[in-house]
Amino acid sequence: MDYNHIKEYLEKFKIILSSKEENNKIISEIIEKNTGIKIESKFIQIKPPYIYIKASPIIRNEIMINKNKILLNISKLNLKNNFKDIK
Repeated sequence: MDYNHIKEYLEKFKIILSSKEENNKIISEIIEKNTGIKIESKFIQIKPPYIYIKASPIIRNEIMINKNKILLNISKLNLKNNFKDIK
């Protein structure tokens, strides 16, 4: 029995999931570069056009202070999503 069609179908999901993880990693690195705070990618949730960050209020305030620089650096990378805000 030929299962190539299932393999091709599952490959699509693999690409989607790996790109999502890669975007979270890139956003985490940009936040660390601009604020000096390391955020694990599991605490970053992307729902275009917004980026949601789950962190303590102190860390969130530091990110909000540098929000414009972070969004500018993300837009320079030309990710598939055009992010408008960090929440």
